[in-house]
This record gives sequence, structure tokens and C-alpha cells, in this order.
Amino acid sequence: MSALSKIEKAGFKVFLTGDSLGITPANNLTLPQREFLKLHKAEIITELSTYQKIINWLASIGEEDQETISETIDCCKADPDTLSYFSQRADGITRPH
Repeated sequence: MSALSKIEKAGFKVFLTGDSLGITPANNLTLPQREFLKLHKAEIITELSTYQKIINWLASIGEEDQETISETIDCCKADPDTLSYFSQRADGITRPH
């Protein structure tokens, strides 16, 4: 299980704000969770960046249905082969057209 999945499983939403991590509800983080985030920050940022590239690629091909986009990202989180497939498609796409 990835570091992102672990913190999400603990009930937090993690997102990128520029080059930094945002988390909600931040005031519910315990000291061990804060340390975990510090230790795994680079890994989490990389994972979130990959998902954002996939979302951008989906937008570039005209996919706008939020349910489909969420299901795609959930599948990528659960299956490395699916993540690899969509990452390859998203390679080179940095923002939606």
C-alpha cells in the first residue's frame, strides 16, 4: 500500500497546492501521522502528480464525467498495471486542452 493510500485510509484527503502538500482535516493529524507525511512527502507528491497528469490527459481527450475520472484514478491506485497503462497515455500531457 502506498503512503498516499495509507494516509487516505486514515480518513484524510491529500492534494497538491503548487509544489506542496495540502491535507484536510489537517487539525486531526496526530504527531506520528505528521512524521509519516514528512518522511513520505516526496513519494506522495510524485503519486499525486502522476494522477494529475492522468486527469489532464483524460481532459485532453474530452473526458469530463467526474464519476468516470474518479473511477479511473481509483483503478490506478488499486492496480499497478492500470496505473502504468494510463501513465503511458498521459506521458507528455501537462495540462488539459
